[in-house]
Amino acid sequence: MEKVAQPNNDARGATSRIIPAFAWLAYAIAACLMVLSLTQARQIAGLKSQLLAAQADATRLSKSNALAGLRLETLEARDAAYASSKIMVAWDPYRYRGVVELQNLPAPPAGHDYQLWVLDPGAEAPISAGLLTDSRFFAVRPTSTPSPGFAISLELDGDQAEPTGPILFAVAPVP
Repeated sequence: MEKVAQPNNDARGATSRIIPAFAWLAYAIAACLMVLSLTQARQIAGLKSQLLAAQADATRLSKSNALAGLRLETLEARDAAYASSKIMVAWDPYRYRGVVELQNLPAPPAGHDYQLWVLDPGAEAPISAGLLTDSRFFAVRPTSTPSPGFAISLELDGDQAEPTGPILFAVAPVP
């Protein structure tokens, strides 16, 4: 009697054992990657909270030091008709903005406006800080000095690019 060749069960069993081993390895790699991504997400969240805390500290420090560089200037009247008027400018040299306080300044003549100028020695011409109307706050482009001068002129209606009317008040830049 002849023996019929039968398939080798050992080879088939080894193949079936190899496939689950590779499947386990893929799951292990996926689990490692998931743990790594969760760790990085936690680190990112921690860095974001540290950044927000640092920004809050910077804002707090900025506000606490805001008055440290503030410059207060009293403008001198150039015309005897305005001698009883008091003009003061508070200037923030770090933000290039300020506020004007006016006392006893008469209303401008009909058809005229008061205009504020920033006198920057590094600029070709005085820098317009706008008309002195209801708003006393102003901001200008960066200046070449932290201590520019200021002037107020009497201009025809509207905002002028350069002073054309008489200068009524002024204070020179501080070198």
